[in-house]
Amino acid sequence: MPMFNRSDALIAESFLVSGTTFTTGATTTRIKVALVGGGGGGGGGGSTAVSAALGSGGGAGGYGVVVFTVEPSTNYTYAIGAAGTGATAGNNAGGNGGDTTFTVSGVTVTAKGGTGGLAGGAGGTAVLPILGGAGGVAGSNGDINAPGAPGYSSYCLTGLLGYSGAGASGPFGGGGNGASAQATGNAGGGNGSGGGGGCTLNGGAATAGGAGTIGAILVQELSNLK
Repeated sequence: MPMFNRSDALIAESFLVSGTTFTTGATTTRIKVALVGGGGGGGGGGSTAVSAALGSGGGAGGYGVVVFTVEPSTNYTYAIGAAGTGATAGNNAGGNGGDTTFTVSGVTVTAKGGTGGLAGGAGGTAVLPILGGAGGVAGSNGDINAPGAPGYSSYCLTGLLGYSGAGASGPFGGGGNGASAQATGNAGGGNGSGGGGGCTLNGGAATAGGAGTIGAILVQELSNLK
């Protein structure tokens, strides 16, 4: 299906991050919908004397694009994917992001949520990489169905040195930064991005992961000029 016809005119845009119902304008005949699932939260780091524990980053939500033929002045339902929670302080994984959906005439396009970052362990001194959370898998019923990017790995070098994983970026902005000093994980930035992992070094206090961000939907309303 082509994204636009030559006779289509863009008449309005809406960026949806809350609510459940979208109402088309009085002259809208088609809508282009771009949606992203919620981002996964970052993993946490435990605490053991003279050891490091470094959580990995959360994955970004999947992305979808679809063009629907619609009726003017009509309500259509949608859902915004929840943000993945950052891991609680300690050897804990981050929470998964929720799915974002938009439904027209019984057809629901879905963008899947990203996976939370992995736990950094109870603590250690050996070289140890920990993979980031997986991005949201490709969704369904879009003209484009794309997976989200995975979160970044964390890496322990010694009990004193290492870095936590950054959260994956999404189409609407960057993920939470990783850290190379004792710190709680950073929250994601753009909608659908992942949270950064917690960074525990030299037996410091257990750290929590940063939260992912909620999903979002960009709706472009089109009117046929013919």
